[in-house]
Amino acid sequence: MNYPDQKAREIRHKKQELRKRQQELLLSELAAEIERSVPAHLTSNYEEPDSKTNSQIKQWRRKILATSQFAGIFIAVVVTVRVAYWLATALIIGVIALIAYNIFFPEED
Repeated sequence: MNYPDQKAREIRHKKQELRKRQQELLLSELAAEIERSVPAHLTSNYEEPDSKTNSQIKQWRRKILATSQFAGIFIAVVVTVRVAYWLATALIIGVIALIAYNIFFPEED
């Protein structure tokens, strides 16, 4: 008569084991997914030995660019100073000429 009770216990026990296995499988899948999403360490791209020449070319390009910018600014400043000098000279000569004109040729009322 205990035969049906024993079968029911075995079925309950197997169901519990099955649930436990499913939970363990789910946990291991979640752990694997977490490990895939978070890298263990930071990675960087591999640079081949030819990249040294590329970096040297980039350095030279930067130096040439900086030198050309400096030269351009220098030339612009020199040209601006010369133009300002010419304008100042013309203005001074004009003012002196106007004063001389007023001194030597006074207006007659």
